[in-house]
Amino acid sequence: MTAIITDKIKRLFLTQLYDEAEGLKKGDSDNYYYIGIGRSQLWSPQNSTDNPPTPTHSERNERVFRYNAQSIKAIEAFSFVVPIRNWTQNTQYSQYNDNITGQPATSYYMKTEDNNVYVCIRNGKNALGAVQVSTVKPNHTDTTLPIETDGYVWKFLYTISVTDNNNFLTSNYMPVKFVDSALPTDPDAPQYAVQNAAVPGQIIGYRVVNGGSGYDSASTTIAIEGDGSGATAYPVISAGAITAVEVGESAGTLDLLNFFGSGYNQAVVNVTSSTGVNASVLPVFAHWNGLGADAREDLRSTSMMFHIKPEGSVNDDWITGGQDYRQIALWKNPYDSANGNKFTATSGRLMKKMVVTERFISGTDFTDNVLITGISIGDSNAQAWVDYVEDSTIWYHQDEYTGFTPFQQGATIQYGNDEEDTKVISELVAPDVDRFSGDIYFINNNAEAQPRTIGSTDDIKLVVQL
Repeated sequence: MTAIITDKIKRLFLTQLYDEAEGLKKGDSDNYYYIGIGRSQLWSPQNSTDNPPTPTHSERNERVFRYNAQSIKAIEAFSFVVPIRNWTQNTQYSQYNDNITGQPATSYYMKTEDNNVYVCIRNGKNALGAVQVSTVKPNHTDTTLPIETDGYVWKFLYTISVTDNNNFLTSNYMPVKFVDSALPTDPDAPQYAVQNAAVPGQIIGYRVVNGGSGYDSASTTIAIEGDGSGATAYPVISAGAITAVEVGESAGTLDLLNFFGSGYNQAVVNVTSSTGVNASVLPVFAHWNGLGADAREDLRSTSMMFHIKPEGSVNDDWITGGQDYRQIALWKNPYDSANGNKFTATSGRLMKKMVVTERFISGTDFTDNVLITGISIGDSNAQAWVDYVEDSTIWYHQDEYTGFTPFQQGATIQYGNDEEDTKVISELVAPDVDRFSGDIYFINNNAEAQPRTIGSTDDIKLVVQL
């Protein structure tokens, strides 16, 4: 027995994340989402190699990330996204089809250089019904369906706003959303108008399963039988076979909106002819509420992007000074290490700190990603990785390699391999966030370390794809 998980349930799961982060549902406003980073040292520091392992669906993978976690920052923006498809002249595009899942190899939607997003209702065809390339970029942003001179018909869905462009547009993804409301002067007003104009139960195209044989244009007609009304179509015939069935009364139909019909939940396409036989045609339905009612449904989005832009030290919670990170995670409801309550600040530190009695001198004994070791009595088993050094403060973490023996105030430590480079701990500072609290929903291992300096403004876009 085989089974599927529909795109609808994937969007349901993602919508729950979206609503929790927005606090839109009753009881969900006390959820806090963060992006966390970690892993300052090489992936294999013992071997001096830096090849990231493939993340696994295991508790251990999550636990190891927590060992190496550095800092978190609250989610600043999030959106449903879809793979980006830029309109390119002389490219073939598919018509919208209700018989595909996910993203087909030949796209049925695209984004123009004006950041307008369209879905293809009809692709251009020659007299034989063969699909042609798109040569005319559409530019309408209303509910009309103009037929371009190359034969393509594009339905406008929305324009990506400047804000959404900055937050969510990448070389691989583009944002898509549903607009709850919009004033006529709002950037989202055109999309809101498209949503409100959507008609449930439309048949927006036809799929020829079998073209049959012996058909002629004079005697062949198409009739739609179903529980709706108004759907009208005509055949395109070549060498006796039906190569396409198009919306409208004839090839001269200009206003397709009048021929999609409405109210259809079920329909069959009846092909009648005095000469032809064996043709089989299926209707292509728009989404239940109508094409344009929800662009997330029309573009089959099953991915969500979370975005932060940490600048510099981020309230002194993120390390700088040329340090780096190799892991990114989505973190829900971590706890404050001081009181055990949910952490609610906009940023936080997960690394411990120790303050030593002597200031480090940059260029001399200032080195990150090395081991510090306790060498005094009672502290000789304590080791840790150095994440960052600033003046007389060491930011550090421990893992399975170092062990988890705590350092003690007043103890002497050795910094690196130089037996003469020792310091005395004058103060131990707990992290802001309990690294073992909260839920980790996503972990990404980077092949390249991301460096950070005091002048850094990172642009972290994390995509959860179901």
